[in-house]
Amino acid sequence: MSQRRVLFLTPTVPWPADSGGRIRTQALITHAAREAQITLFCVAPPGGEGPPPATLTDACERIEVFPRTRPGLLSHFALSQLERFFHSAPMHTAVQRELSHGSHDLIHIDELSIARSVGSTATTPVLLHHHKLDARLAHDLATRRLGVSFSEVAKITALERRCSRLHTHHAACSSSEVRYLEGRYSIRCALVPNGVDTQRFTPSDTLPETDTILFLGTLSYEPNVHGLEWFVRKVMPLLAEDRPDLRLKIVGQDPAARVHALASDRVEVIGPVADPVPHFHAATCSIAPLFIGGGTRIKILESLAAGCPVVSTSVGAEALDLAPDSLSLADGSGAFRAAILSILDDPAAAHAKARTSSAAVRARYSWEASAAALLDAWESCCAKTPA
Repeated sequence: MSQRRVLFLTPTVPWPADSGGRIRTQALITHAAREAQITLFCVAPPGGEGPPPATLTDACERIEVFPRTRPGLLSHFALSQLERFFHSAPMHTAVQRELSHGSHDLIHIDELSIARSVGSTATTPVLLHHHKLDARLAHDLATRRLGVSFSEVAKITALERRCSRLHTHHAACSSSEVRYLEGRYSIRCALVPNGVDTQRFTPSDTLPETDTILFLGTLSYEPNVHGLEWFVRKVMPLLAEDRPDLRLKIVGQDPAARVHALASDRVEVIGPVADPVPHFHAATCSIAPLFIGGGTRIKILESLAAGCPVVSTSVGAEALDLAPDSLSLADGSGAFRAAILSILDDPAAAHAKARTSSAAVRARYSWEASAAALLDAWESCCAKTPA
């Protein structure tokens, strides 16, 4: 069977690999390209992100980057803010040109935000890839009054519904998201799990620093900011009663002003780092105090693969299909405190357990396996059979 020719559309450049979405997209492209011919079209933020890495240029037949542009006046009011933010008229024109040539077997839309670039009359098979459930995330943010209006929720929901009518083949990160999309829209949704670089994220032979907690994630992403604020204000004071020398290290790209405002003698905002592995090895545990759904949760997988124990809320780990004893789940401030203290009180036992979890995660969540699932979804989409 000849390699499928795939036009892969993304709302941002998938480099550098410094966020869950970029890590996922870059890894899937790199590994899927061994069995497919991929042309990558992506939208660049103002100022661009520099040239693509060799891993992508070697993997792709062609890479084209298009600038963001403002939609017209009528479109400005009709489109959701999510779509307006990633709007690119040049990419829309380029996609229509590619479709007119008929040179691709499949179009992969990597996020709902750029789905309109394909239009409503395309005859080339389309797979819509959901990194997260955008409508549900918007609803959760609006309900908590975290910068999203219910008008925005209605627009994103309408877009999601429209795309489910136009495109019957979709892919999502977890079995729970697959069930949600299939049940809500009666579509075919393939499971393409998250993964981890199993060569890079491995346990350390040395014990970590004493009483050190790590949070790692994109620090402008509202669910992360909201969760960090809750942890610092509600849980840290409780932990300080037993552990006065406890320290929280916050690592990740693009720290928001609200994240910098959390800094204190106990809280260090480090910001972006070139390599997160040493930070996982140094931490007594990492945390995922999230209360709003959405996102890839790759950092939980990376933490576990690196042998670092994880304490998460149920929502924080809901997009992952992990064994119950792989990480500690706690949903209130008291429960979160108790879960962390159990690790701090016996770090050697916690890390011995984490090494077992590391082996399980690294065996199950490789990017090679994830890319194989994506290739199967592409093949099913092209063959017009259920994914």
